[in-house]
Amino acid sequence: MSDKPATLSSEERDRRVLELWERVVEVEGRLIPTGLHVFGRASDEQECADLLRMVASFDRPECGARALTDLVAEGLGLGTYDSLVGDKSEDGWRRRERVDKIVRRSVEIFLREGSEHAARLLEAEARVSAEESGRVFALLSKIREQLRTSGELDGLVRSLRGEYVEPGPGADIVQNPSVLPTGRNTHAVNPYAVPSRPAYARAERVVSALLERHRAERGRYPRSMALVLWGLDNIKTQGEGVAQALWLLGVRPVRDGMNRVSGVEAIPVERLGRPRVDVLMTVSGIFRDLFGATMLLLDKAVRCVAELEEPAELNPVRANVEGQVKADGCSFDEAALRVFSNAPGSYGTNVNFMVTDSQWESADSLGDLFVTRKCFAYGRDRAGIALEGREARGALARALARVEATCQNIDSFEIGITDVDHYFEYLGGVSKAVERHAQARPAIYLSDALTRDARVRSLEEVVRLETRAKTLNPKWYEGMLRHGFRGVAEIESHVTNTFGWSATADAVDGWVYDEVARTYVLDTEMLERLRCLNPHSARSLVARLLEAEGRGFWEAEAEVVERLREIFNGLEDQIEGVA
Repeated sequence: MSDKPATLSSEERDRRVLELWERVVEVEGRLIPTGLHVFGRASDEQECADLLRMVASFDRPECGARALTDLVAEGLGLGTYDSLVGDKSEDGWRRRERVDKIVRRSVEIFLREGSEHAARLLEAEARVSAEESGRVFALLSKIREQLRTSGELDGLVRSLRGEYVEPGPGADIVQNPSVLPTGRNTHAVNPYAVPSRPAYARAERVVSALLERHRAERGRYPRSMALVLWGLDNIKTQGEGVAQALWLLGVRPVRDGMNRVSGVEAIPVERLGRPRVDVLMTVSGIFRDLFGATMLLLDKAVRCVAELEEPAELNPVRANVEGQVKADGCSFDEAALRVFSNAPGSYGTNVNFMVTDSQWESADSLGDLFVTRKCFAYGRDRAGIALEGREARGALARALARVEATCQNIDSFEIGITDVDHYFEYLGGVSKAVERHAQARPAIYLSDALTRDARVRSLEEVVRLETRAKTLNPKWYEGMLRHGFRGVAEIESHVTNTFGWSATADAVDGWVYDEVARTYVLDTEMLERLRCLNPHSARSLVARLLEAEGRGFWEAEAEVVERLREIFNGLEDQIEGVA
């Protein structure tokens, strides 16, 4: 074979350049926190610009305001903004970039000179009427004013006095600007109204993208999937994760006269245009506590689909339940168990603690721990008797053995999969449990609705995106370092959480560890900053890199490993007072 690189055609070269361009733009446009939140401190103007631009990129029907991106695209005669997002050609990217640039400039002028000047810019450059843009800028003006103040300290004092604290919804500002002002008492949602009508409508688009991506990559739709459902996320989105489970099963919620979800009804497969999906739901302890009625609804949905007279190739739920009854001689109720959580009063999987404390010998032990913690079934049997956390390890193991793909939502720009350990604890834990019982690694997806073009990405893609947008981004880590001791701890936490995805899903590319080492440890000036601000977290960061290499997740050069060991020993000496 020749060692000469293959010559690419001009079309292939152009395609690859566009793919690279798309990824660069994606990283550039990613909304990230540029520092830790300081309790009681209001946001500054620099933090407002990107946030307001993102808010303005969504329709706000409650204010009668349309998205600026749509107004500009249509004013320029380019059609809808969604059509630009879907156009992956070079011309499509240029048109989209033109729209984004005008929107960005208008928000900058709004912040600097006010609404009237920003409206005149849009009218001159994109023929957007002042009336249309005025509604958007009125909303942005209100948000800007609310961001300038913080009611957190006042709310804390009132609560400590036992006084009334005004309630407010829970979400991030982009999803729901009415979360402002801060400092209020976050309220939940009516569990009997979950999923809301908007959440159910949004879920259809995400589920379609998820299934189409799996079919493109694996050649067919998945017959069985595992979803991770969290309580607070479903509060913020009014049950979007629940709605996704219903769409996968192919059912719609039935509402009574008071808009309470009282049951489900099957959507005909002709209307779905695809087979149903057998859904295994692993539910957090908070979800279990807050959404008892919803858990019964999900169980009811599975049983509804399992009883439909449909061919096995269109209804894997029925096929799997019938097959299990015949093979194991168990009851229909046992075979139809699909909703699992912790035992009553118990929370979490503890997979995160096992990983961060380095207390695991093999990856299989992580999957086994997940099953041990999450093998408690919830729902009702055919007699209407509730299952309130009955241990059903065998039922969970059999359901895991059929899973082909796992998925979870990212619902906030403030917290991503490397910001907290709960993501790899749950999605990583269930994926490792699937691998353990199915003897094959599932496809792992995350749905991301943080931008207008809601996307379904693979786990590997999200790890790369968050690494570039946050961990290796000077805008992010310099923002963290401004917080001194705590900021260094946050950087180390990101590295540890990234390592968690190696431990549970082997989803971290070697270059990630290369660049982390180069950015934070092998750079003498940066290492000195970390050492001075927080030597304990600096030592933990270096130790995590050495662990990644020792466990085979990172093939580092011998001299790099040796240098890391020297640095680790030096930090140990500093902490112990030897140096």
